[in-house]
Amino acid sequence: MAQIFKGLVCDGEIAVTVIKSTDIVNKAIEYFNLSPVAAAALGRMLSISSIMGYELKHDDDYLTVVLNGGGDIGVMTATASSNGNVKGYVTNPLVESFINEKGKLDVKRAVGTNGKMTIIKNMGLKDPYVGTSEIVSGEIAEDFANYFARSEQTPCGVSLGVKISPDGSCVSAGGVFASVLPFASDESISAFEKVFSPLSNVSTLMADISAEEFAHKYFDQVGLKPIDKTECAYVCDCNKEKIDKVIISLPKADVDELIELDGQIEVVCQFCNKKYTYNKQQAYEVCGFKE
Repeated sequence: MAQIFKGLVCDGEIAVTVIKSTDIVNKAIEYFNLSPVAAAALGRMLSISSIMGYELKHDDDYLTVVLNGGGDIGVMTATASSNGNVKGYVTNPLVESFINEKGKLDVKRAVGTNGKMTIIKNMGLKDPYVGTSEIVSGEIAEDFANYFARSEQTPCGVSLGVKISPDGSCVSAGGVFASVLPFASDESISAFEKVFSPLSNVSTLMADISAEEFAHKYFDQVGLKPIDKTECAYVCDCNKEKIDKVIISLPKADVDELIELDGQIEVVCQFCNKKYTYNKQQAYEVCGFKE
């Protein structure tokens, strides 16, 4: 299971949330056979989305993140709930992987820098909260930091990392989200920045330790006070009842056309690749049609 750990530092003036998300990334790789760079990009987005979901207040709250930077990976989508569970997908899971000038997977090239990110928060209100921001780097972490600063007026630090092995699996993934509270002093911010700045290679730093151990290792020096921790996972909640609603929405003429073309109707879940099939009799029963 993945783990989220949350605490306060600098006399309670800065909130820090750490996630160890290796299992989440490997589940996405398993579902979609992601190329290395697709795994790195989606893994980063799943990590920060899980943290953001965990920050929601109520059990039924959830959020959706849609990022389109104009790159070959296409549109990236993630959905997270308030317990930190998350799911997601990319338009092109087999996008070609390139290495950048630093010798790392070129996530920026795959994601692109010409587009925007939209975050939709469903928090039990009449209308969902919708925030948008421009893609500024394509590296994911900087794009989320920009979103928080511009759309939610929250100064923060975001560090995300995914390390992919030669066999295509994820050997380490994680992230850190630090939110500066409104009453934080300049001294506290400066002290925290000295600790946070060296954490850019977070996947390597977190390779052999848990989220909680990572938090204590790097933030005890600025007075870490634990608040909470939880386990989370890549969870797709698709089921036949939900897919039945998709079939019910089809007019009889469309059902007949699909059955005539392929002998059945097949619906594939975007978040886990699970296939649901309906022959003519099953489709008619679900829709209430008669022969």
